[in-house]
Amino acid sequence: MEELNTDQRNPAEVDPTSLFAQGLRQTHDNMASISVNNNPFNLYAQYWAQTTYPDESQYNLVTRSIPFFFWRGVYRDALAQFQEARDLTVTQLESGESGLEDVVLENRLAALDIMIGYNYHVLVDVFGDVPYTEALDSDNLQPAYDDARDIYNSVIENIQSATASIDPEEPGFPSNQDPMYQGNMAKWQKFGNSLLLRLGMRLADVDPSASVSVVNAALAGGVFESNDDNASLTYLGASPNTNPIYEDLVLSGRADFVAANTLVDIMNDLEDPRRAAYFRQNLGDGVYSGGVYGSANNYGANTQVGDALHQPDFPSTLLNYAEVEFLMAEAAARGGYAVGGSAESHYNEGIEASFNQWGLSDEQAAAYISQSDVNYSTAPGDWRQKIGLQMWLALYNEGFEAWSTWRRLDFVALTPPEDMDMADIPLRFTYPLEEGQLNNPNYTAAGAKIGGDEVGSPIFWDTLQPLL
Repeated sequence: MEELNTDQRNPAEVDPTSLFAQGLRQTHDNMASISVNNNPFNLYAQYWAQTTYPDESQYNLVTRSIPFFFWRGVYRDALAQFQEARDLTVTQLESGESGLEDVVLENRLAALDIMIGYNYHVLVDVFGDVPYTEALDSDNLQPAYDDARDIYNSVIENIQSATASIDPEEPGFPSNQDPMYQGNMAKWQKFGNSLLLRLGMRLADVDPSASVSVVNAALAGGVFESNDDNASLTYLGASPNTNPIYEDLVLSGRADFVAANTLVDIMNDLEDPRRAAYFRQNLGDGVYSGGVYGSANNYGANTQVGDALHQPDFPSTLLNYAEVEFLMAEAAARGGYAVGGSAESHYNEGIEASFNQWGLSDEQAAAYISQSDVNYSTAPGDWRQKIGLQMWLALYNEGFEAWSTWRRLDFVALTPPEDMDMADIPLRFTYPLEEGQLNNPNYTAAGAKIGGDEVGSPIFWDTLQPLL
């Protein structure tokens, strides 16, 4: 009778491996989505322009409640899954009743801590101060907002501990429940260190000594060495496991986006061969013309998003090898970091990695680098401009990181649209209006701390004024 009365569709205990897989999928969906309801980052990076409804490229955050949907996607759909999986895995480790060796459970905890850290870093980089120490507690409906820098410190410490604890020779989560690295803990270790490299370089202008310490430890631990290490999730070719970009570009039947003139004009000037991978040649062979960013553009009269992004199995990437090389180029250019090689050598490796990621050859990359406006020794501007611009070009379709890189390095690339709703290009999202209704005391205090809940209030690591 007990067996007959057991609901097999609603188990009494949730498997932490399925929660981990769900958290990974939701994290990638959150960052890969191009839905204007929750992820305008390809627009904020000015990679794409809009057609009929240009509100988001005019930086309107309110009409579609973008901050709320992004906030909910990270907290509820991703972090809550990882935190519950972590709690269950800790219980398994302490009870000794899982049937798994401790080293496997410890590897799983490390992967969970890396992903929890990743999601909180995204929240900080988008909003600033956010709930952290009191977050994800269903009994506390008014969690306090933690200081953004304090969250960063904690996240860095947790990822450092997690990465150091990994036994790369042992498995972690089952391969079929780890859609990013298939249980390969050596790759998880590289991802953790590469993420620490990113976070450490975020600190470079606000706390140089802390930046050097974090970055040097990450480099010593081992970062990405090729595109095979990329933190990517390859989607499947059939619903419901397709890339959300495919859902919005193809399944929706809509034609909401074209390539932005901001990006296309720069790539045209540099005769960048990645244009053939990034965009369609719908205007003729070798012809690329971007829609005016911030305006309503004609879909057929402008260069369209490339065919690769229209595929259901197109991968989502949280961090790639090209970014790692550009970060090392920046570290070398700044000086004081224990990074081997020169700024120029890592700059060139970053460009080559991007070309390879998009299916282009080393020879094409070398020819591109040989141009005077690309070659590190002759390209215009200081190191921020040279590295920042090429990093932005390489981060195509990784809008969050591209927008973050522009905010941090302040290189010339983005152009304020004529009819934008804000005074300037946003440096952060405003807090969800729902927070003002449900968590008003803490919401009000967080806004007051930064001089008002405004898009022009920079994140703590953004110390320079943008060059426009």
